[in-house]
Amino acid sequence: MDKRTIIVLVLTMAMLFVFQTYFMPKQAPEQPQTQTQPAPQGEAPKPAAKADAAPAAPGTPPPSPAASQTTDKKASRTFAVSTPYLDVTLTDLGGGISSVKLKNYKATVKGTEEKEIIENVKPYLYNPSVHQNGAFDRTYFTCDKAGLTVKDSPASITMTGALENGTKLKKTYTFHPDSYSIDLSVEVEASKAQGVQADFAVISDKNESSYVFKGPFVFNGKSLNQIDSIKETLSFDRNYRYTGFDEGFFTFIYIPSEDAKPALFIGKTDKNIPYIRLAPASNKFAGRLYFGPKKTDILASLNVNAEKVIDFGWFDIIAKPLVWLLDFFNRFTHNYGIDIILLTILIKIIFHPLSVMSFKNMAKMQAVQPEIKKLQEKYKNDKARLNQELMQIYKSRGVNPMSGCLPMLPQIPVFFALYKALSGAIELRHAPFLWWINDLSAPEDLFSFTVMGYTIPIRLLPLIMGVTQVIQQKMTPTSTDPMQQKMMMFMPIVFTFIFWGFPSGLVLYWLVYNVASIAQQYYINKKMKVVR
Repeated sequence: MDKRTIIVLVLTMAMLFVFQTYFMPKQAPEQPQTQTQPAPQGEAPKPAAKADAAPAAPGTPPPSPAASQTTDKKASRTFAVSTPYLDVTLTDLGGGISSVKLKNYKATVKGTEEKEIIENVKPYLYNPSVHQNGAFDRTYFTCDKAGLTVKDSPASITMTGALENGTKLKKTYTFHPDSYSIDLSVEVEASKAQGVQADFAVISDKNESSYVFKGPFVFNGKSLNQIDSIKETLSFDRNYRYTGFDEGFFTFIYIPSEDAKPALFIGKTDKNIPYIRLAPASNKFAGRLYFGPKKTDILASLNVNAEKVIDFGWFDIIAKPLVWLLDFFNRFTHNYGIDIILLTILIKIIFHPLSVMSFKNMAKMQAVQPEIKKLQEKYKNDKARLNQELMQIYKSRGVNPMSGCLPMLPQIPVFFALYKALSGAIELRHAPFLWWINDLSAPEDLFSFTVMGYTIPIRLLPLIMGVTQVIQQKMTPTSTDPMQQKMMMFMPIVFTFIFWGFPSGLVLYWLVYNVASIAQQYYINKKMKVVR
């Protein structure tokens, strides 16, 4: 491995950290019209000018539970709805949805609890939260059923109540046996509908993974706008097809009914809880609520290009084919760890000609090292002459100093793309490989111990990967430059340290790549020896 290859390896790692720091999904460059800064929590919103206009104080969240006189009177009652895909909890406080759990996904890899979609987003306690000129729906609603189990056909529950100012309100939810979607219909007393708005708040501002976008988004029919930062309340009017929240592996999507699409605003509370606000033009609005995984076929079934929500950022064009290929392999193997191995071997085969070219050139470089060393000593005070002599040697021996980097160049985008895929592809979440590797999208969890309050995890894959890196270096033609040799000694240690916190699927990819490179190097060395 020559100096340039070392530089490429170091640059690869440097690019990763630069990418994580500066190139995470940002707010789209085309920003919609902005509204005034959200009012502080607890401050009463100003009356809206008209029903279909922007609210006077679009950032005002519902009051905290302590501020509500009604909620202090009694405990709220809940109503359970079970479908083949969802466990939903409705509350009579506001007649909203307080919990949505996914039956097919666990919260943690080792636990049995179902994945909860709605996080702690106080002061919001349920969805949707309806309000009108400072009066909220934190009153107790009447439910037309004690509960619901959906098996063979859609079924509905209607919650009837009123806002704190007496305006009557009805929320109807329809659940489906074959979908993650819930149909929502909200109807307000016709004569008192002016200024009514409805909020959705599903995710908090806490993001456990800085590598994956988490936040609200809007799709306008052509492109997806991931809103990474909300400095002012954003107004999209009715120029959107759907909106929602991206949690990473899961998402909430609101798909409005086209015949009564409400105006859309996106803001955040003074506690940094992002919310979606709908301002209907009449006393009714409706739509579909999707609470589910970011899985392509499921999202595509919504027929609104909802699969656009799956966005891997800059490396989307590479990451999606990789995920598709992993899914294809998985049809036969049913193990994504094996699929990553197959993918790595396939990539290695595709770039085999580049590797052969590089290895041959590195061997030539090693052969001319004694001559280069003599030139360096002879022209140590004349850099221009030294470079001239070096170029003559390279030309006469057919050596390309840059060819050692060639096999690494395709690896850079593939590495980043796989990294993004492992961090956001639902197929790889909690995907086991073997034994202790039970989640390819997360670092290994073999065991850990605590020293002076710090938890130190012990992981095998990075260690094995470091060993393969040493073997690979021993088999690769090396430079006679002592400085380069010392650098090479530290490379496996550096790589092991860097990969320690990476998802185990990514470490597996690099480990298999090293093993394949060792086999390839053995073959090339043997073949070149025969040729000589």
